[in-house]
Amino acid sequence: MTPESQWVPRRALYSFFATLLAIGVGACQTDDGKVVTNIHDRAMVTFERPLCRGNIALIEETMAHVEDSLDVQVQSPIDITLWSRYADVADHCWEGALGCYSDGEIHTLWYGLEHEIVHAVAGPLGRPDPLWIEGIAEALSGPTRHGEADVVSLVGLEDGKEVDYRTAGHFTRWLLEEYGVEGIRALARGSSFEDAYGMELADANAEYEENAPWSYPHWNPCRGERLDATLDGEWEHDIVVDCDDPWSSAEYESGPTVLRTIDIEEPGTYRLFVTGVRMVGAIACQLETLVEPPAEDVTGGIVQESAGATLPTFFLSDQAYEVRLEPGRVQWAITVEGEAETVGFDLRRVGP
Repeated sequence: MTPESQWVPRRALYSFFATLLAIGVGACQTDDGKVVTNIHDRAMVTFERPLCRGNIALIEETMAHVEDSLDVQVQSPIDITLWSRYADVADHCWEGALGCYSDGEIHTLWYGLEHEIVHAVAGPLGRPDPLWIEGIAEALSGPTRHGEADVVSLVGLEDGKEVDYRTAGHFTRWLLEEYGVEGIRALARGSSFEDAYGMELADANAEYEENAPWSYPHWNPCRGERLDATLDGEWEHDIVVDCDDPWSSAEYESGPTVLRTIDIEEPGTYRLFVTGVRMVGAIACQLETLVEPPAEDVTGGIVQESAGATLPTFFLSDQAYEVRLEPGRVQWAITVEGEAETVGFDLRRVGP
């Protein structure tokens, strides 16, 4: 990490510290130029820049969700260090890791934050089998999809890195959906599967393979403020992008990001034109359980998140794009250069 990437303009820090204090959290700058945000003495988050209001809300909501799900309370602040590069995470975890948790400390990329928060909140309950450690973290932190591995084959692995996360997470989510939270709580505390559910794992796996849907959505899907249509099939909005937005993030060094959502009613070709942005990322949201996988030939400029086929589609400023949109909800991540900007967002249906 270069000194330039660690530098936080003093004026921006002072301005944002005032916002932090106003919403009940505090922050301070360390000697190496990083910023530590104290979130109600429940989490101490270190990053290169001040967190945005939306980051703080996401961390608080995730911690509360895990506490409610597992019937546990965070007893001391969780030490979270957010990184922007895989290499930095690897220095604290292992090569290729998105993040890791150990002894009250999280080191993670933004993408792995919710998963590692589950580990940190659940950690005091005990040390269950790695299958359940990772299965619970996946089930409580995001969407899950049917995996290829056999669940029974994952029992007794010595290291969580050997677990097939997709299978473990989806099977655990299925248990949660079908049998409620009590069995998951028992597994988190180290109970055997037979004691937690009153049946053999192999029998549960057979039921899972016969009845489980292909994919469950995120527990809190498609975050972001909804943009209403200004005309039928048209959305023309001026959007202020800054760290005080309830759906904001400080993830990118260039400037803050805000999340917005649009509900598409009519399928068709849409023209997108944005101004004043560094980039806009778009992804179609999975809001419901999918019994079957989507068709492999999903077409258009924005591929459904549930297809798991590509990264989100990205768009640049002052360029016109035509994208194919199907009925459903689309999330837009709008990133700017600088501290706060007003951007122009124009989306309209132009053809079938």
